[in-house]
Amino acid sequence: MTSAFALVMTVFLITGEPQNVITGIYDSKSSCIQVRDEQKIPGECLPLKKVSLYLNNEIPAG
Repeated sequence: MTSAFALVMTVFLITGEPQNVITGIYDSKSSCIQVRDEQKIPGECLPLKKVSLYLNNEIPAG
């Protein structure tokens, strides 16, 4: 079973607070990385299952 991947980047608000933003969702990690590189987005390709934890700055146990 394959998982979808989200391209996530961090932007900084005018107040200086960081905010993680999903810029796209892709069928595979390779297509996510390809788009990231083509658009020169300074972000990470993360499995969609882990994105909600990442966006909330939560660290999974274990």
